[in-house]
Amino acid sequence: MKKIIYLFTCALVLNSCIVSIPLQANLDNQTMLLVENRNIKVDYTLVSNLVDGNITYVSVLKNGYKTFENANYLYPSETSFKKMWSSYFLSKYNACSQDLMEVKITLKDLALWEKAATSQGWTFLTGTRQVNLDAVATIYATVTYHGNTYEQKFEVTSSDYNESQRVQYGDYYYTVNLTNPTQQKSKLLEACLNKSIIHFENFVRTILLTHIENAKS
Repeated sequence: MKKIIYLFTCALVLNSCIVSIPLQANLDNQTMLLVENRNIKVDYTLVSNLVDGNITYVSVLKNGYKTFENANYLYPSETSFKKMWSSYFLSKYNACSQDLMEVKITLKDLALWEKAATSQGWTFLTGTRQVNLDAVATIYATVTYHGNTYEQKFEVTSSDYNESQRVQYGDYYYTVNLTNPTQQKSKLLEACLNKSIIHFENFVRTILLTHIENAKS
């Protein structure tokens, strides 16, 4: 019985180290303003090389040393990607149009990068830790329009800053953060996917301009 209780306690300790990043997958106001309403019917396919679950977290010390973690953070990467991109296509394209565009969007990678702005020695002496946090997405787009196929790969980054302070209260220590770190990560990932849609919108504009120029010649 004692052995069972011990194993159960160990499992709780291990699970407590895993952080679930909440899903936020809405098109923001900037995206809605920058992307155009198009009189084009889009036949779209969304493919994610990632599944809901562990998300890669890269920690970079001030001296440039990197560590890669794939087990400490959970995020619904596939769900978030497909929800946001589906919302974009359904809201900005005309399903009744006779003008057809075929689109395939592939999420190649989505990761979080934490870059230390203070050295470990400084943090040890002062209790202050400053970091720059990046959400980085890699997207591959294939578009077929009026018989021509266009392809583009783009990497998108959203960044923010956070600071933590170690505080002593009697014999106990606790940490105070400038910004809630879990919510910050969630918002950065959402912002990163919004940026990927804006990048794709610029790609579509180039395709349509190319089509117009070709039609003139």
